[in-house]
Amino acid sequence: MTSPASTTKTTPPDGTATAEQRTRGEPTGEPATGPTPGPTPWPTPGPTSEPTRRPTSESTDRAAAKAEKGRRSPDLRAGARRAASLTRAGVARVRTVLGELVWFACLLAATALLLGAVLVVLEANTRNALVEAVLRAADWADLGVFSRNAGVKQFTGDGAVVKNAVVNWGLGAVAWLVVGRVARRLLTP
Repeated sequence: MTSPASTTKTTPPDGTATAEQRTRGEPTGEPATGPTPGPTPWPTPGPTSEPTRRPTSESTDRAAAKAEKGRRSPDLRAGARRAASLTRAGVARVRTVLGELVWFACLLAATALLLGAVLVVLEANTRNALVEAVLRAADWADLGVFSRNAGVKQFTGDGAVVKNAVVNWGLGAVAWLVVGRVARRLLTP
């Protein structure tokens, strides 16, 4: 570092360098007559500067490893947190989808029972493929508990077939809806 007093370079008019300029290695404008000091490989420490050290490969490797470890550690923790939240979100999503599927299946069973009861009340043509398919689906959905032939409540007499279908399949449809609603609420987070 140079002092404020020596910031201006003054060379005598005859071109000779001052002793101060020669010791600092400043250009003097005079021809070199002897060995002049060349550029020093390391700057000499001044009164306010600290010596510069050339880093060794060992310290460079340690610094790089420390920097990499410092960078990797929060990323691993963040990655673990992200994976845990994704796992929780994934489980919640699966549970929600499963609850919706159970609700939909119960809704289909209740719909089959109600449509079957309506077709029995209307005395639909049982030789029709569509009517036959709906009645088979209703017979499957009643699970034998709410059967129109041997269900919870059995009527005899005039119009017993219609009454049995409406009461038993109606109760079966309500049971399917209640079970589906409860299962959906249990499965959905």
